[in-house]
Amino acid sequence: MFRPNQHCRIQLSSGKHDIHGQPIPGRYVPERCSVVKLATSNEKTTVRADSSASRGNAQELETTSIILLPANTLAKIDDIIQVAAIKLRIATREPKYDVTGRLDHYRIQATMWSQK
Repeated sequence: MFRPNQHCRIQLSSGKHDIHGQPIPGRYVPERCSVVKLATSNEKTTVRADSSASRGNAQELETTSIILLPANTLAKIDDIIQVAAIKLRIATREPKYDVTGRLDHYRIQATMWSQK
C-alpha cells in the first residue's frame, strides 16, 4: 500500500516544444510523493576530441532517482518534478498494482533536468 510522505511539485508540459525539440514546461501542480532513491553525483565523462591523446574529460551531473506518485497523478513522461529542491525530468512512468489488481501508484524514474 502506497503512502506518500513528501511534498513534490509537478510542472506539466505545455504541449509545445522549443527549437531543439524539447518540451516547454507549463503550470505547476502540487502533489504528494514518496522518494525511494534520489542520488546526485558529479561524474567524469570523456571528451571525444581529446580522449586519444591527453585523456581530457569533463564533469557532468548525473541523477539516479525512483519516485512513487499516487494513482491519480497528472504527471506524464517529459514533465518536470521538483523534489527536495532538485528538478528532474520524468523519463519512465510505470503503473504498480495491489494484490487485488487495482492501480495503487506509479513508479517513475527521472533524470537531471536543465533548461537550455
